[in-house]
Amino acid sequence: MKEKVKSHHPDWATVHRLPGTELRLIRGHYYLYAVTSRYDPTLKRAKKVTGKLLGGITQEDGFLKSEKLELAEKASKGIDLSKICVRECGFTSFLTQYSQTIAAKLNQFFPEASQAITYMAYTRLVHNSPIKNMAFHVSKSMLSINDKTILSEKYFSTTLRNIGSMRNNITAYMKSFIKPDDYVMVDMTNMFSASDKMRYSKEGYNSDMVFDKQFNLLYIYSPSLVQPVFYRLYSGDIREVNGFKLCIQESGITDAVVVAEKGFYSKNNVENLQQEGLHYIIPLRRDSALIEYEKLQPKELPYFKFEDRYIWYTSYECQGQKLFLFKDDKLRVNEEKDYLNRIESMPEYYQIQKFYDKTEQFGTIAIASNMDTNNAEHVYSSYKSRNNIEVMFDGIKNVLHADRTYMQNEDALEGWMFINHIAIQWYYIIFSMLKQNKMLERYSVCDFMLHLYEMKKVRINDSWVMEPITKPSVAMLEKLKIHIT
Repeated sequence: MKEKVKSHHPDWATVHRLPGTELRLIRGHYYLYAVTSRYDPTLKRAKKVTGKLLGGITQEDGFLKSEKLELAEKASKGIDLSKICVRECGFTSFLTQYSQTIAAKLNQFFPEASQAITYMAYTRLVHNSPIKNMAFHVSKSMLSINDKTILSEKYFSTTLRNIGSMRNNITAYMKSFIKPDDYVMVDMTNMFSASDKMRYSKEGYNSDMVFDKQFNLLYIYSPSLVQPVFYRLYSGDIREVNGFKLCIQESGITDAVVVAEKGFYSKNNVENLQQEGLHYIIPLRRDSALIEYEKLQPKELPYFKFEDRYIWYTSYECQGQKLFLFKDDKLRVNEEKDYLNRIESMPEYYQIQKFYDKTEQFGTIAIASNMDTNNAEHVYSSYKSRNNIEVMFDGIKNVLHADRTYMQNEDALEGWMFINHIAIQWYYIIFSMLKQNKMLERYSVCDFMLHLYEMKKVRINDSWVMEPITKPSVAMLEKLKIHIT
């Protein structure tokens, strides 16, 4: 009996190779073609004839039928192809289910523009869309399926300016998210502008030593709500401290803390914060003369547990403020290992004697604060919460790509930033869901949006039918307990 030759293709691909088909590997992807044979009088034997493409094959989703083949089959069944339309439905369904609070408040404070705001925020978050492409993206989504409004670039640009002229409504909307006596954090970042016409647009300093025309965006973030709650725009030549107090007053918040980045601490900045009556939490550079590392040496130090790590601490008064010293042994081991590796790889910059000189600094964090508290754990967790502010600014700059604007009108700029604020609120809904389900290592917010955007509905003869969802997307939705309709 002749032994069957084993295919060199994987089983997950060959299982779909039925009689009358041929499996092909093209540039790393498997495809299935129809195949027949016919007699060739020249060769005096049968000759293989490759037919049309039937579809592709992946290990995750199996056989995926060719779109052209599907259309041909629909046409053969009497389906009017002129009435077929495909629209995104995944992200639209998600927004409908999980942003009801935002939608209700937009209806409350912007009754005539709430739908347009939703459209624009959708295109900003999902597509990083400029105004000129918004109408196109909305037309490809189920968001506008029942809307008879004629959407155009002019419609969105006019609406944007109208929204921007309503700062009182914008402020009222944002204040509606602030809880009484909520503990919040404040921070500012610079945004670049291509306009010479707006008072906000000034040559200003930033940490990257870029002096292009810019304006400053100050944000208030609520750790308890896990989202940004309030923003205000400032001229590019205004420094942080000068803008903090006015923004806090406008928001109506009574318990705000400026949680600054390392490098912000200076005698002048601290004095300004004190004069403005602002609370602060500011990390110090490890070479600061204010730090007394010997206070971390006693063995009887108190400690607390933070995210499965034990943090040792002490505190003392210094120059009218309290300094908290923290030691993280896990961080210390990692930093020592990193430094020793650098001695081997870059001996011209790192030497063993410098390692010994820095031993007491490894794994430490020093924080200056004028808050009326001895609760070191609260100060430490507040400082660590600053990472959420960094996530927010990262979302604004690297997800929305809103760190540079070409707006030439202050109302348009205000409207543009409010639209981005709504998008960032949605961003945080997704981020929080992924974090709570411990899925951030596998999925970013952008990954999540990509999966949902690829979920489509097809209109066939005036009926909307949902296309099959890929297995990876189904797995992600099941882990998050999200149902797309």
